[in-house]
Amino acid sequence: MNITIIGAGNIGGTLAEKWKAAGHDIRIGARNLGDEETLKWAQGIGARVMPIAEAVKAGDAVLVATPGKAVVDLAASLGSALAGKLVMDATNMAGPLGTAPGFDALRKSGADAVKVFNCTGWENLADVRYGDQVADMFMAGGSEAAKARVRELVKDVGFTDAIDLGGDDKVHILEGFALVWIDLAIFQKMGRGIAFTLLQR
Repeated sequence: MNITIIGAGNIGGTLAEKWKAAGHDIRIGARNLGDEETLKWAQGIGARVMPIAEAVKAGDAVLVATPGKAVVDLAASLGSALAGKLVMDATNMAGPLGTAPGFDALRKSGADAVKVFNCTGWENLADVRYGDQVADMFMAGGSEAAKARVRELVKDVGFTDAIDLGGDDKVHILEGFALVWIDLAIFQKMGRGIAFTLLQR
């Protein structure tokens, strides 16, 4: 699959490396095409760096891993270029209770948007295993077809599956869930080597 990464920081960069290792073609959409660190890293994993709009056009799937506050403007700048695209939203943007402004902006652009990869640290994407257990990933979104494709990409990272919380109306729950991980890891000083798993009888 041709996957475009917008936001190649810890989350986006780790997923780019994982998907490249799984055999996918990776494009990095960047505003600054002359950033030497990004170019060197991309060359090292065999990815291509190109303007964001061009990278989106070429991608079968798009991962948005920018700061959450940038997503609304990003969606506006890309306009119809996102229409019909599988867009994985790995960001968190605190809005009024029960809302997810960034995700809503992506969805309104016509994208088949799925919230995923947002509720854990990048370390758990780099290594999903805790001894003999595998951390769980969670997702939400209104398109069943899009979520089926996301499941395969989640498995390519090393997760067993993605637990589906439901449709677009459940996306804000995942953003809140991310705050649980952040609170435990940072403010409760448990450290970033923690992850969630679902137990079921």
